[in-house]
Amino acid sequence: MIDDQIHHVALQTLQNHLTEAGANYTVEDGDIVLSHHRLGLSVAFDGFALQNDHHIAPVEFQIHMDGDNGERFRVGVVGIGETDEIALRAAVEEWHVLMAAPLLATLGAAAGQRRQEPPPMQFAGWKVLPGRACVRGALPPGLEGGGAFFQRVLRAVRDTVVDWIQPDGFALRSVLLMANAGGGQQEAQAAVDGLVDEQLTRRINELPWPAASDAYFYKQVFVLSSSD
Repeated sequence: MIDDQIHHVALQTLQNHLTEAGANYTVEDGDIVLSHHRLGLSVAFDGFALQNDHHIAPVEFQIHMDGDNGERFRVGVVGIGETDEIALRAAVEEWHVLMAAPLLATLGAAAGQRRQEPPPMQFAGWKVLPGRACVRGALPPGLEGGGAFFQRVLRAVRDTVVDWIQPDGFALRSVLLMANAGGGQQEAQAAVDGLVDEQLTRRINELPWPAASDAYFYKQVFVLSSSD
């Protein structure tokens, strides 16, 4: 089945990341055990589509942290390629940089460029580590990491995080932002722990997303951890 193939490639991608990071981990019954946490993986594939001779592979990934329902670290991605196989691998790669890489880095297994990146930001006692932004279309000025508009996005996230109850001990949460903009129109949505958050959605919809001659789609995940 295609789902099993995607699961295999995704699990291998996680193992490659952890090996590069020099992490001490094990694989038990298809789950990764890292830093005293068990990470299970499930995928849901919606079937291939063709668009302008491009193969499209929409896939939803869930990382189950210590046996939870997978909502906290759930995200949908779309792989695009010249063949079905290339599209599937593109979907796995997008998921990796968007969600999996910042989660593994938060658990002490930073790999690749993340090793040289500055330490996580701090919002009201939470360490905040963004995944790589995934953008369809041209990235408009100001939305790049460190850009003026990106700082406004971060402030919207911070204004939501400051209202969270600080847990006792270590905890992990996620924030997912998505926005369609261009042609004088914009629509944005935010989710916290995999569920739509109306307050944060309102905050990012109120932002003046950068204008662009062509429409663009922006998606980014932030992984947040409380104090150890």
